[in-house]
Amino acid sequence: MKYGIEITKPWSKEMYDHNDKVAKLMKAEILLSIKSNKNNFDKLNELMVLCGGIKYGSGFDIDDLYQDVKQEVDNVQNYWLNEEYPYAVKEGLVSNVDLEFVGY
Repeated sequence: MKYGIEITKPWSKEMYDHNDKVAKLMKAEILLSIKSNKNNFDKLNELMVLCGGIKYGSGFDIDDLYQDVKQEVDNVQNYWLNEEYPYAVKEGLVSNVDLEFVGY
């Protein structure tokens, strides 16, 4: 049990719902960081790694990176956030959220 949710294999609807809630909180924090770092190519690039696992090279325009990283937030998978989000918190890219994923 975690957060009052029984951890099962296969995952229950409650587990999926909880993990989607955690991902929504994390994505909101990522979007805040994207907006506050709109003019910082390096920070945006690190946020792109957090969301998409890729980095843009020096040939890309910061405006393109900004738009693309905002789109990647919608596509990032929960399992990826589970793995990468704690590192981004440690690096100061995003703020921590009060909940953790369950079942991983």
